[in-house]
Amino acid sequence: MIHPSRETLDQEIEQQTRLVRGLMAALYARIESDPDESLLRELAEAKKTLRELQLRRDAERAEMEKGQAGPKKSMGVPLGPETTGLRVVTTIRLQPIPTGVYHLLDPKTDPLLTVAVKNESHEPRRVCVTAYIEGLSARAIKTIELGRMDREGQTIHLLPSLIPEQARRITEVQRCTLHVEVIDLDKKVESNDTHSLVLLARTSSFNSVVDPETGRPRDLTKYYAAWVTPHVEPIQALVRKAAEKVPGRRIWGYQGRPDPEATVTQVKALFDTLKEAGIAYIDSVIDFGAGPGQVTQRTRLPRESLRHRSANCIDGTVLFASLLECASLHAAIVLVPGHAFVAWETWRGSDEWDYLETTMIDSHDFEAARQRARALYQRFADEDLQGDDGPMPRVLKLNDLRVQGVWPME
Repeated sequence: MIHPSRETLDQEIEQQTRLVRGLMAALYARIESDPDESLLRELAEAKKTLRELQLRRDAERAEMEKGQAGPKKSMGVPLGPETTGLRVVTTIRLQPIPTGVYHLLDPKTDPLLTVAVKNESHEPRRVCVTAYIEGLSARAIKTIELGRMDREGQTIHLLPSLIPEQARRITEVQRCTLHVEVIDLDKKVESNDTHSLVLLARTSSFNSVVDPETGRPRDLTKYYAAWVTPHVEPIQALVRKAAEKVPGRRIWGYQGRPDPEATVTQVKALFDTLKEAGIAYIDSVIDFGAGPGQVTQRTRLPRESLRHRSANCIDGTVLFASLLECASLHAAIVLVPGHAFVAWETWRGSDEWDYLETTMIDSHDFEAARQRARALYQRFADEDLQGDDGPMPRVLKLNDLRVQGVWPME
């Protein structure tokens, strides 16, 4: 069998990815009804085909690399040792840059770039590597020592910190320039290069991004927790209004003896208060700037949803999760293919969860929205459906993510 070219296979994968996204969107086009069985089957088949194409691409890539002589080709910029005795390879690891959660990334696992340096000279070398984004970041600097004929070398992970005031101004997709400089102890420049990168809007959120070295998706969905912002004034004002709807005119969280019904009373008060705010469901997920293999969408911050009085499923989920967290209730973001809804722990430490469909806030009462979300969760749990990042549904618990360092964006 003759395999198609790498470019053709990549195009097939991209087309199949778009088909999967379209089916996921269609699955929830009518939130009043149960999930369409035929769409569920078509989605499962489309995702199966996508996985087969990805596995085929991986196999072809492995076969191609196996047949290549010499060292593995890098996607970065290699410089030879003929002049200075150093071999430098720079590899960009984030393209485009998820500006909204960039400050939460760990350079050890999610660096902007890596710089591999090897010493092929007969003298020990001390090398300083510097990287920064022009006009937008501080300088990330790392100095290393390399022994004589150190052909194994060292790989440096760098994530230059964005300047907060500049990052907040990035409201649309734009290009930026990354500077990377490698010099030795004698101030001799080994390399001084620039790279053109794309910065996504601050409100663009990633589900996953393909690692350019491995070709496999890296799950970034946990960073949705950054959009859960319980401390902003509009959220606190709504919680104060919700307190007027409960006995004693206060939101008390999990205080006192375990009482899941008391938790429900507080959640319903938050729901009714948000309904009074006039939040309308808008099915808007279009975003620009993502390339092949990347899944991204524009996610409104809760204060923006409240100001515009509109939200799609992920907007409403992070908005309601912000209210829950502000009320000292444990919240979670629940993800199923093409959709998101919110959950809360019925009592502190119970690890028992209840669910709410936020897209029904403007059109249904609390109990209907709760029953809808319960049914969705159970349906996908029973179907044992696999998503891009594992079994569905996925429950991203805010408390766990806060411990992992995914803090509110504002």
